[in-house]
Amino acid sequence: MNLKKVIGIYNVIKDRIPSTYPRPKLAFYEDEESMLINNKMEEIEDDDNVYACVNPNTLTINLPLNMSFKYYKEDGTEMPTRNIKLISMSEETIANTLFHEIGHLYAGNRYGYKSKQYHDEEYCDKFAARWVKKLIEEQLLEE
Repeated sequence: MNLKKVIGIYNVIKDRIPSTYPRPKLAFYEDEESMLINNKMEEIEDDDNVYACVNPNTLTINLPLNMSFKYYKEDGTEMPTRNIKLISMSEETIANTLFHEIGHLYAGNRYGYKSKQYHDEEYCDKFAARWVKKLIEEQLLEE
């Protein structure tokens, strides 16, 4: 699998963010399940997809190389599961995922790893959206 796209986006992010932000390493796993098991994460609901997770002890962003998405019709009938490779996602989606996880680490450094901000998904979504928008405006990322 060619990870040059992901590594390239990550290098753009590392070069652009302030020096006070954490600079985590990247780790890749075959799929979501192996990522969650290897990181000893708690069980998640079947309907939730995990794009990535962060380990504050090792400053590592963990990413699954393959993701499975379940789709449902309006009447609740489950449609066939769709598998998507990380490298087939858009630059914007990959950058958003990486920034979201950096947001967790940033909040952990600033407020503490047991703080509300560290665990706040909405905070990290806003953090990621703000940075992705900046990189697109600066033409460092494609939409």
